[in-house]
Amino acid sequence: MKEFSSDAGERFRKRLIATAKGRHGAKDMGREEAKEALEFLFSAEAHGAQVGAFLTAMRFKSAKVEELMGFLDAMEGAATLIAPKVEGLLNCNGPYDGRKKALNLSVAAAIVTAAAGVPVVLHSNTGLPPKNGVTNAQVLESLGVAAAREPKLVESDIERKGLGHLHAHRYLHGVERLKPIRQMLFYRSFLHACEVMLNPAGAKRTLIGAAHEGFMERFAMAAGQRGQERVLVVQGLDGGDELPLAPTPVAEYRDGEIKRYILAPTDFGLSEAKHHRCESPAETARRTEAALAGTDDAHLDAILFNGAVRLHLSGRTQSLEAGLELAREIVGSGRAMAKLREMRG
Repeated sequence: MKEFSSDAGERFRKRLIATAKGRHGAKDMGREEAKEALEFLFSAEAHGAQVGAFLTAMRFKSAKVEELMGFLDAMEGAATLIAPKVEGLLNCNGPYDGRKKALNLSVAAAIVTAAAGVPVVLHSNTGLPPKNGVTNAQVLESLGVAAAREPKLVESDIERKGLGHLHAHRYLHGVERLKPIRQMLFYRSFLHACEVMLNPAGAKRTLIGAAHEGFMERFAMAAGQRGQERVLVVQGLDGGDELPLAPTPVAEYRDGEIKRYILAPTDFGLSEAKHHRCESPAETARRTEAALAGTDDAHLDAILFNGAVRLHLSGRTQSLEAGLELAREIVGSGRAMAKLREMRG
């Protein structure tokens, strides 16, 4: 009796053997090979043991740029993508397993950005290890904004309101099939890395977070070479797309090249400050709304700084200084709070 019932299964068997030879003995895959491997794992033919073995093997081997690109091709190929009819869409994304250490102000920064006229797409998940932390979806829901809408409705949200959120459960079908297995493994895999690089709405500009500085250039190159004009990867809080009020390493993809530099709030007239600890989704939402409404400025500088980074990356402003000034005006004028109310409707 054959161990595998298809040519695809046999090819995967050989690929798994080549991949599971350890950090020094493993063979790297090309883009198409990596795409085919992950497509097989998404299929009904793949066994849970094969999924776990491949994720573990890749964790030890570490994914190269071509492999990341192939995995992204497979993930988006097994997803319901959207194409909102807007100009200058900005794709922002942090870890799908959320935050455990630092207060999540990424949603607040996205609302400020959208209120300034830059359309934004967010995407995240809930209940994903190893952190199983506070995600953008949970914060939005606690703010009274539906965060698990069908992709076509999210497309409409972006077109009509300037901001939409895609929940993995609704759009990322292939990867979601593997979620039960991932919940049993308790560690990060290349899927966690690829989730932050996804571009499900076809944006030309992206802001993503990386947990470790050593991954930043790989993330920027893999995301950028799949058709984007500009990708900014930051070593953000909890591996997210939110910069702390402290010097932060950045890798920027532009015109096929990677540029490394440091973004520091003191260079733009803001003081360094320790970030607030992570709070529950409900408390995060309360603090977010208070900041946008102008009733509590405890987190205002962090929101303005991150709003400015997004506005400058999008091309809405010609400098980060101008982005900071615009973000301050957006909040001070009440336009940010008005955008939140619009999103609830």
